[in-house]
Amino acid sequence: MHASVSNLARAALALALIAALAPAGAREGTPPYSFSHPAKALQATPVEEIGAIDAAAARRDADTVARSGAPDKRLRTAETIAVAIDTRHHGAWSELPDGSRLWRVEIHVDGATDLRLAFAHFALPDGATLHVIGADRYYQGPYTAADAFASAFHSSVVPGDRATVELHLSAGTELAPDAFELSAVGAGFRDLFRREKAIEDTGPGTSGACNVDVVCPLGQPYPDQIRAAAYYEFTDDDDHQMYLCSGTLLADVPHDRKTYFLSAAHCISSATEAASMVVYWNYQSIECGVLIPPQGGFLNDDQHGASLRATRADADFALVQLAQAPDPSWDVYFAGWDASGTAPSGTIGLHHPSGDVKKITAGPAPGTTDNCIGTGGSSTDTHWETGPYTQGTTEGGSSGSGLFATSTTGGGRARLLIGTLSGGFAACDSSNPSQPNDETDCYGKLAAAWNGSSAATRLKDWLDPANTGAESASGIDGNATQAGDGHSHHREPSRVVVPRR
Repeated sequence: MHASVSNLARAALALALIAALAPAGAREGTPPYSFSHPAKALQATPVEEIGAIDAAAARRDADTVARSGAPDKRLRTAETIAVAIDTRHHGAWSELPDGSRLWRVEIHVDGATDLRLAFAHFALPDGATLHVIGADRYYQGPYTAADAFASAFHSSVVPGDRATVELHLSAGTELAPDAFELSAVGAGFRDLFRREKAIEDTGPGTSGACNVDVVCPLGQPYPDQIRAAAYYEFTDDDDHQMYLCSGTLLADVPHDRKTYFLSAAHCISSATEAASMVVYWNYQSIECGVLIPPQGGFLNDDQHGASLRATRADADFALVQLAQAPDPSWDVYFAGWDASGTAPSGTIGLHHPSGDVKKITAGPAPGTTDNCIGTGGSSTDTHWETGPYTQGTTEGGSSGSGLFATSTTGGGRARLLIGTLSGGFAACDSSNPSQPNDETDCYGKLAAAWNGSSAATRLKDWLDPANTGAESASGIDGNATQAGDGHSHHREPSRVVVPRR
């Protein structure tokens, strides 16, 4: 469980970290052009006022909806505001001494805690770069044409209620009239960067006190599986709001590193929802139970867009294929899995409760149950029932996360993924917050998702493309030297939020 750290020690460590680190872009790429050139050389940046939100009221509304009806564990994070902003009618161009050009526009949503941008058109020419700059000179980028998915692009989150879009074109480069259009702004109300909180409340620790960091002793037998888990934001088709869920990168039987990412159908169930995904890797603490984050950027390792491959409501699964392979420096892992339906001797789960740093749960041998969140019609035996947990719990944002057999499970099934989180009533105990309560969760069974009426409703066509009859696959390191090499070459996790003032 969490180690005890005094407020004084936490504050001292926080101040030391903040003093040691200059503001940096999450992608840690070349800074925006405007950062290193005098403002007098640039045209004034026009501001587009995109309405206002009441962040506190939005949080209350989202949490009230989450507590009523089906207890799924998505986390609503932002309101989506439609816009139509392009380089012909908005912003300002600056002609630069080297012959290149810079276009800038500032987006303002009064009251938002953080912002993310969606571009319906994103066909940048060669040599063009895009940065999105938030509060405190925090930037995302540079992004290029290679980051587009289906001619569109969804940016990563930046802090604050203002975001400056900066597009740089090299000398002699032209932008087609319909190549670039900002079509929506995600106005956040969860304060994912914790900028509005006291130092004691920043970073790790924003989820319930009974949650367990993956770096704690409970996570030590699972270094590879931890690297397979990530969280993502996406735009929901029905209410057009933005949500946060968790998921797991999966190996397939031939070990060819196709970027299959497994989550829940109540998170992702359409091609447009999959295309809107922005996935964040390696957001985890490096010291067990310490509530002050280590050095590094907030969300360094991000990728954009995915194609929906298969989904079905009764087993509550969604398999997508990420648009790009994760960067080798992110050191991800393709998790192994078991679709036999055989119950392990115990389970662990890996997830991002409340969008917090990566956490781990521990539970007993699971039982079999029906779909606990009521989306599966009359189907039976589609889910694992887990809990009560002996350590950790799940919260909003944990939906879609992986359930794994423990390291002590026999039969060659140790550490293999067997399900994805649908929901449930597990939480930290209200009377003893450092301990989990006595409730349970349910996870869609991989065994139930394995077969279906077509490739679009089952996993086996994608995870066993040669139809070998395999019901399981071992994991493989993302940086393995050859296919089939499951040996772990991982680095120690080093990327977590640093508060920027």
